Amino acid sequence: FELSGASREIIAIEKGIQLVEDNNIEMIIGAGGASIMDCAKLIAFGSYQKEDLWDYIKGRKNPYGLEKLPLILIPTYPSSGSEYGLGAVASDKRRQDFGTAYGIAGDVALLVPKYSLSLDKEMTAYTGLVTFVQLSASTIGDHNPISYDMGISVIKNVLKATKRLKENPNDEEARGVILYGASISTSGRLGLGKEENYAYDIYELEFIPEVLFEATYRKSLTTLFPRFLKVMAKYYQEDIVRYFKDIFGYEEIEIASKEMIKLFEDLGVDMYFKGQITRDKIENIDFETILSIEEVTSIIEDCLVK
Repeated sequence: FELSGASREIIAIEKGIQLVEDNNIEMIIGAGGASIMDCAKLIAFGSYQKEDLWDYIKGRKNPYGLEKLPLILIPTYPSSGSEYGLGAVASDKRRQDFGTAYGIAGDVALLVPKYSLSLDKEMTAYTGLVTFVQLSASTIGDHNPISYDMGISVIKNVLKATKRLKENPNDEEARGVILYGASISTSGRLGLGKEENYAYDIYELEFIPEVLFEATYRKSLTTLFPRFLKVMAKYYQEDIVRYFKDIFGYEEIEIASKEMIKLFEDLGVDMYFKGQITRDKIENIDFETILSIEEVTSIIEDCLVK
C-alpha cells in the first residue's frame, strides 16, 4: 500500500499492520524517504508486537533480536540513512509525543542513485544538507582520530556533491556520494571516540518545530542546526570550534554559524520558520536535552522570520 511522508504517524503504522494481518503479507518493502522506511520497519516489527508497539517506540521495551517480517529498504530520498540504521521514529500528534524504537534493521538495502533523479531542486538540496547535519552530529565530539577524520572527509564530500547537484541535478555520481554518506551516518562507524552524546540533542530539538509549525523533519533539522551549534558551543567550545575549522576554516563560532546559514540558503533551502512561540508552548513538548529551556527557546526564536 502507498504512504505519504506523514507515515511516521502511529495511525498510519497501525493501519499498515492491520493490512498485513488481513492480507497474510509475508514481506515488507519500504521504498521512499526516512518516514517511509521507518514506517516499513515498524510495520514489519509491529506485526509481531502489535499490542506493545508504542512501548518499544518510547524505549520502555527493547526490540533487539525480536521477530519481524522480512524487510527490504530502498531509499528514493537519500538523507536519513534509515536503510542502514537501527532506529525507527514514530510520532503521535494527537498527544504531541514521539519516540524511536532502536534495534530494527532491514534485511536488505538497495542503494540506487538514479532512484532519486525525480526530486526537484529544493528536495535534492535537502538530501545533501540533512545528510550533512546527520554526519556532523555523529562526528562532533569524536576523539578517535580515525573515525573523526573519516567523518570530516565524508562531510566534505557530501557538501561538494550537494554543490555539484545544484549545477547539474542529473549527476548520478554526486547523488551516489550523498546516498553513501547518508548510510554511513547511521552505520555506527563514526563517533567511535565520543565521550558525550550532546551533539545528538539536535534530534530531540528538531521535533519542536514539527509540533509548533508543522515543519518537516528535513526543514526542522537543517534550520535548527547552525543555531544549535552556536548555543551548544557555550559548553563544548573546543569540539565545535574544531569542527567548524576543519569543515569551513572558521574558528569564530558566531561567524561560522552565520556562514552555515548562508551556505544552506545558497544551496536552495529556507532557513526560517513563520510563526510565534512562547516558552510555555515549548515546555509542553516532550523532549530531552542538556540545554536549558531558556536556551532552547532562544534557538527557536533565532529561527523565526523577523
